[in-house]
Amino acid sequence: MNHPATALLDEADACHDDDPARAADLLRRIDPAALPAERRTGLAFLLNHVIGEKLGGWHEAHAMFDRLLRAAGDQPPPALWRQAAAAARLAGDAVAAQRLSDALAAAAGASAAQAQDVVALTAAMYSAPGLPSAQAADEAGVALRALEAEAWQATGPLDGAAAACANNIASGLLERPAADLHGEPLRDVLDRAACLGERFWLRAGTWVNHERAAYLRAMVGNALGDASQARAHALRALAIVDENDTDHAEQVDRAFIELERARACRDLALHDEARTAQDTADALAAQFNDAGLDAWFAKRRSELGTPTGRVA
Repeated sequence: MNHPATALLDEADACHDDDPARAADLLRRIDPAALPAERRTGLAFLLNHVIGEKLGGWHEAHAMFDRLLRAAGDQPPPALWRQAAAAARLAGDAVAAQRLSDALAAAAGASAAQAQDVVALTAAMYSAPGLPSAQAADEAGVALRALEAEAWQATGPLDGAAAACANNIASGLLERPAADLHGEPLRDVLDRAACLGERFWLRAGTWVNHERAAYLRAMVGNALGDASQARAHALRALAIVDENDTDHAEQVDRAFIELERARACRDLALHDEARTAQDTADALAAQFNDAGLDAWFAKRRSELGTPTGRVA
């Protein structure tokens, strides 16, 4: 049986998208010291994502990190320092943000400048979804530009954090209304975020990260109307799955990748390939046996304009 603190965290995680106010109440009831050490990173993320990003309570989220960091003992992991520094930055506490960023650098073995860059990127990941498209593009673009500097050209200890943030920024921009993607600044930032996410995942991630980064780039290609790129990235993602997924553990991923491939092929008038990809996606989805995945697949299928019948 789960410990009460763990159960509260699980419940908050399960409901935070549909009912952020309830999730926030659950998070407030958690004693970080009662959580297993490996679950505290998840709590840190939800403090920022729910109380800060979704509810606008950045001062509260910032204050809640005091207990969380104390619970982590003398050597909190880099992820906790990064999330705490981002909360301080978004709460407007520049002194605390600098102190926490310096602690992140020390814990990760990174330079102070790189720690500041990744904290700014983390903050942009949380703030961009709530901004108008032009402001979101500007804020995310500035944070992403730092990752293109010379200091980030070699593999470093914060590559995984940079990858996750860039990936999440791209995913967040993809969720905006289609009309937002007509603006050139946002289109450019979306493409750059996906490219940078893949670049850093190739340095710091597993083959699943590599596959999902290529899948994200396929989604971006379709969103931006670049069917050729969308198809190429989808095929790359499928090739990674083919090479590595010997126990067929990523069939859900394969279904969604095939959806993107099918859309790209329809736009390229590759009718036979589109039909094969769509049929494969639908057949895999029929085996999900999960209401949440079924709904997610149906939503994405609809967004991609998939015909209700077979592809012509």
